[in-house]
Amino acid sequence: MKKVLNNQVIKIDSLPVLTPLQHQEEDSLVLEWYEVNRTLIKRETLSGRMIHLDKPLSAVLQQGTVIYLDEVCVIRIFIKPCTCIVLHSNDLELVGLFCFDVGNRHLPIYLIDENKIAFAYDGQLFPALQQKYGSPVTLANYRLDPSQMINCYGNIVGQKR
Repeated sequence: MKKVLNNQVIKIDSLPVLTPLQHQEEDSLVLEWYEVNRTLIKRETLSGRMIHLDKPLSAVLQQGTVIYLDEVCVIRIFIKPCTCIVLHSNDLELVGLFCFDVGNRHLPIYLIDENKIAFAYDGQLFPALQQKYGSPVTLANYRLDPSQMINCYGNIVGQKR
């Protein structure tokens, strides 16, 4: 249930430096996978706080990124899971062919784990890929986090080392 708050808008134009959390209320700004690259986001958090996020170009919004912090609350990013087309394979040739077919449509590809790659569901592409590649292509729900996105050079954006 949403809490009704005053009409104050929280303007965010830089991400906070993380400090140890005290006893602040946890709140979330819910985004779809494709919204994490937007530079301007205006909407309510789960608790009803109105947010005006003017994202710095260098900032990467990932699951759990703190976008606002004060003595009362901490607001984090929550990326909603979505239906994905998934390829289950450890055959690099098959993965390469699959990535070529998907990449030709300029769709971002995400590395879910060692043997699974995924991208957001496309109703026209799914039957074609399933017909071409067979049972390794399935549907599943995943959170498509930018830290899992594969760029054109094969390395992962925001990979933690």
